[in-house]
Order: sequence, then structure tokens, then C-alpha cells
Amino acid sequence: MIEFETWAASRPFGDQREFLVLGKGPTYARKDEFDLSGYVTMSLNHVVTQQPVDIAHMIDFDVAEQCAESIAANARWLLMPRHPHLGFSRARLSLDELIRYVPALAELDAAGRIVCYDLHSKPAGRKGGVTVTAQYFSSEAAVDLAGHLGASRVATLGVDGGTQYAGHFSSLDGTTRLANGQPSFSLQFEGISRIARQHGIQVDALVPPLKVFVGVQERELIAARVLAFTINEHASQPVQVEHLQPVDRVPVDPRNRQRTPFSFSRFLIPELMGYQGRALYVDSDMQVFDDITKLWDIPFDGAKVLCTNQTFIPPQWVGSPSFHPGLQMSVMMLDCGGLKWDINEIIDRLDAGALTYEDLLFKMAVVPSDEVRDGLPEGWNHLEHYIPGETKLIHYTAVPTQPWKSEDNPNGRLWEDAFVRACKAGYVDADLVERHIKAGHVRRSLRSLVPATEQPTQVFSSALQAELAATQRELDRRDRLRPKRVISAGARRVNRLAAKQGARALSRLRR
Repeated sequence: MIEFETWAASRPFGDQREFLVLGKGPTYARKDEFDLSGYVTMSLNHVVTQQPVDIAHMIDFDVAEQCAESIAANARWLLMPRHPHLGFSRARLSLDELIRYVPALAELDAAGRIVCYDLHSKPAGRKGGVTVTAQYFSSEAAVDLAGHLGASRVATLGVDGGTQYAGHFSSLDGTTRLANGQPSFSLQFEGISRIARQHGIQVDALVPPLKVFVGVQERELIAARVLAFTINEHASQPVQVEHLQPVDRVPVDPRNRQRTPFSFSRFLIPELMGYQGRALYVDSDMQVFDDITKLWDIPFDGAKVLCTNQTFIPPQWVGSPSFHPGLQMSVMMLDCGGLKWDINEIIDRLDAGALTYEDLLFKMAVVPSDEVRDGLPEGWNHLEHYIPGETKLIHYTAVPTQPWKSEDNPNGRLWEDAFVRACKAGYVDADLVERHIKAGHVRRSLRSLVPATEQPTQVFSSALQAELAATQRELDRRDRLRPKRVISAGARRVNRLAAKQGARALSRLRR
């Protein structure tokens, strides 16, 4: 096998710095709409069965065995971890040991077409070389690898959120789709964005996902992650949820300064979208109960901003001067092509006295009044109340009784149930909950709702892999247990397998 660092140093793609990562998501079905010839192409998993690529990348040895013939026919190189996964966890055997059982892969190796790298799940103590990251899906590792290969841009196609495959891969629906136990492919986006920032590269989709931007402050991060989970849980199309960065500039007049760290961040959205297309803004203290992608079907009809109009005043807000009935700007669909917002110009107007904070946030005065319309159904911003069949989104506006802070919220059980599902899905982990409890951001009783970690059921692609996995389990037990009879039983099992398979690789496991 070729070491990744040696291979990368040979500059296998010359000066080409634009990569295309191809996944199995629904947008892969649109591949014929694009000229792919200008990219270094990298397929994820089974995509190599559908088309020629420069690089076939996969983390799971199960997939490499299934696709071996297609890899040999359609890929110039196969990139895999030095210690690939088998049944959703790191294999005890290394890649060079495993490929000896698959003739097509052994031939690839003999031809110098297999490149290995270190994945973050490599054995403890393994030194040297770059370490590639993939928290949830192989797409994250692919972008990381492209960055180490010097990519300036990584385009994607079929690297989608949601839960579906393109029709080309319908035969895999019951076997590999989300078989790692995750509820949605949307989990990959946060990791991809982080890796792109680390490498300083641009990552964009040839068919962009629907974008939802969330105004978030640190103390509401758990609420924001549960919101992202509920968005993707119900979405019928790929949706990418992004947290907005705070605006650092401070208006001169204290009365015009932000009431939250993200009050002004919503005005960054058109620029972040390249002043193209639609995008949705939502606050972080919300929970979704329906398919949010339906909002993209609502026409603007000459407006530039669509929002809701609230006729219901929650009991918590009756008589409060802080409550502003009517148009609500906490859920907004924006026509980014028609909104030429510049945050510095907006703050200049605040400083010049041409705008007030109230004008900006409650009246959206940076847009002509006839271009702001209450075109979103009221159910998409129900303040502090839930009506079965009507509520699409709850906005938990009363800070003291927000369900992550208090057990007294009348709709708290709805949020708690979503919190548990979000934890199981990997959106929220126990460490984050503990940190936020210590910081006083969430209630202590939230700790008891965090479910125990569940291990996904292992599925093997062949009897050989099942045998190898059984051996690995036995060796793991041998490492943990010291009685001589256990060690001897494990050693005898390895000897029998070695004799049966005639594999010198297995004999190494005795050491």
C-alpha cells in the first residue's frame, strides 16, 4: 500500500485544486446536468459502482469488499484508512491484512492503486502522518483528505441532508442507508464546515441545500441543536442549518445596541448567500413539528421578506411592554437576491439617527413596508402555545420558563421528548449538557434525560468478516481477561482460523 503522505507529495493531480465529492444523496440523480470533467472526482462508498472516478473513498471494509470489482474498473485509486471499520467500529485487522481475503483488492494493491491514511479512530499509540477526521459520515473524511491534497475548492453532489438516497441506490435502502444508527445525513454538515475552515477551502454544493440560519448565543447552544434536529427530523429535502456569527460593531447610542448577541446577525444572511436565492432565519429558542421545506414553496408576490402575524398574546406576555403583537421577525423567509443589506451601512443609519433599534427589529424598516408581508402561516411561529395539527413551530419566548431551563413550561414535555431524540441522534452529547449545567445555562434535571449510549447492530457482508469479527471480539476479551485458560482458548481459536484460511496475516494476531 502507498502511504498517503508519500502519495500526496507526488502531486498525483498536478495543479488541479478543484475537487468534486460524489455521494448517494438525492441530488446525485442530477449529475448529468453538470460538466464534471474539470474536477478531481472522489466517490463515497457505492457511488463508484455508477461511474468512473479518480478516487474511490470508503471507511468501511464491508463496502470495499462489496464494490471491489467496480473499484478495479472505475477508480484510479482507492483511499481507505489504515485501520478501516468493520461493523461500525474499527477493525482489529489492518487494511493490508484484510485485503488479502478479497482477490480484486489484492490485485489493486499489487498494482500500486491503494492509498492508506490514518483515521482519527486509529489504535492508541500510532504515531506519524496526518490524521483524518470523520465524526459521523465518510464525507467529512473526504473533505479533510481533499484539504490535505491542496484543494482550494470542494464541490459536492449527492452529499445531502435528510434521510434519502438517489434512485440509483434504492437497492441499498434497507442495508446501508443510515445503518450507522444516525437519524439524518444532515449531521455531516457541521463537521464539513469545521474541516473546511481548518483548511481554508471553499465547500459548496452543485445543487445547494435549503439554508436555515439560526441566531445563537452560547447559553442557548443546546436549544439550538435540538431545534436543528427537529428541523431535519421532519424535512423532506436536504436542509443545511447554520449558526450565525455575532456582529462585533457596536452602535454609538446605547438604546440602539443589540439586545442579544445575535440581534443584528440576521442582516448578514443575504451576503452569506451571495445575494442569491432564498434563506430562512429563525431564533434558536424554537422547536419544529412539520416539514420546514414547505416554506420554500410560498411565493413572495412582490415582497422581499415573509414573516408571520401574531394575533394570539401568550398569557406570559399579557400586559408586558416588551411584547410586540403583529408582525413577528423571529421567523423570516428572505429573498436574498432582492435584499442588498450591508451591516455596516445599517449601523451607520442607526448612528446617524435615521433608524432606531425598534424600527430595525420590529418593523424591518430597512425594507419598504410594502415589501414586508405576513405570508408565512401563523402556525410557523406559535408563541408559547401548541395546538395539535396546527402548530408547526413553537417559539419558547418566556426566558424563565424555557423548557431547557425550567420544568414549569406547559409544553415542556414536547421539548424534552425532542431533546432525548436529539441526544440519541448525536446532536447533543452528555459532555455538552454537563458543561452547560455547570455554567448555569440549563437546569440540572436535564442530566437525567440524557440516554445511555447505544451501540448500532453490526452487519457483516460475508461469512469471513463475521469470523474475523468473532476473532476480534475474542482477542479483545483476551486483552481484558488474564486467566490462562482464556488466553489459551483465544490462541487456539486464532490458530484454527489461520489454518483454515491459510492466512499469514492472522498469525500476527498471536503476538
